[in-house]
Amino acid sequence: MSAMRACTLTALCAVGLLVQVVAIPVDNGVVGEPVVECGPHAIEVTFQTQNPFHGRLYVKGRAADGDCSNEQIGRTSTGITLPFDACNVQRLRSLNPKGIFASTTVVISFHPIFVTKVDRVYHIQCFYMEAEKTVSQNLDVSDLTTALATHLLPMPVCRYEVLDGSPTGQPVQFAVVGQQVYHKWTCDTDTQNTFCMVVHTCFVDDGAGEKVELLDENGCAKDKFLLNNLEYPDDLNAGQEAHVFKYADRAQLFFQCQVALSLKDGATECARPGCAEPGNRVKRHLKSLPLDTLNSVDVASPEITVLDADLVHHQPEPTTDVCVQPSPVLFVVFVGAIALTILVIILLVNRRN
Repeated sequence: MSAMRACTLTALCAVGLLVQVVAIPVDNGVVGEPVVECGPHAIEVTFQTQNPFHGRLYVKGRAADGDCSNEQIGRTSTGITLPFDACNVQRLRSLNPKGIFASTTVVISFHPIFVTKVDRVYHIQCFYMEAEKTVSQNLDVSDLTTALATHLLPMPVCRYEVLDGSPTGQPVQFAVVGQQVYHKWTCDTDTQNTFCMVVHTCFVDDGAGEKVELLDENGCAKDKFLLNNLEYPDDLNAGQEAHVFKYADRAQLFFQCQVALSLKDGATECARPGCAEPGNRVKRHLKSLPLDTLNSVDVASPEITVLDADLVHHQPEPTTDVCVQPSPVLFVVFVGAIALTILVIILLVNRRN
């Protein structure tokens, strides 16, 4: 008996120690803001920590990739270099302002294996502005000159959204396979009836470099089961309904497209790509548009995390049934009630006799 009691006390002590260890927070954290250096071929990010670092620094979704993670153990300064052509570095061309945005998401984790409450996630972005040069030349002109008036017209600012169910739905961050969504492209400008847009060269990425083309360079759909030919309700809006899909072994989806902008030709309607039904063996374009790739801007939707439909747990339906757990007390009460009923019946029978 004493041996059994000793084993029980030992087990309880071990459990108590385990709970105490888990409850202790990681004694570290980030000091200030990270230092970001935007280089010609890569982005370098450096963090300062309160105590020597014993965790991991990695690009979100690429923790297992040695080229996209770093373990600089034992120092209070840790950093990582991210080349443009790897590690989910997304590059988007912009016309207003004119240049290229390079961005990615970096996670600094203070535990070598698990994610804890002191970890931080940073969205890193660099902008490379396109340089403009003015070339001048002296010219001799006559006294009569023609006045030249120049008006700079800002280009529209475009965005790409994946909305829940309809054009007025909320942006989707988490979705289920088969869920209905609406892909929407919008370009905003202060001028009316001036610009036209055509969406083209769209693809979906799993975050690990595996890309699938959705729209070709002419703006026509490649696979109607993923995304059908787009509809253009007005000059600077495009959209199409679709259903959520996912890669077999990854839950992340990244959508990216190009939007070609052009000046509207007088009072005529904007030209739209005429595309055959996706999946036809004969590829034909009813109307080939001379898309200006120099005036194309890159747009990307926020990351979407997709879950399998059979992994989603639905809320249980409310019930009015009352469940009572059986106990010895209830059993005694039940037996006593039966005995009392039998006794009353016997007394009534004897009284009648």
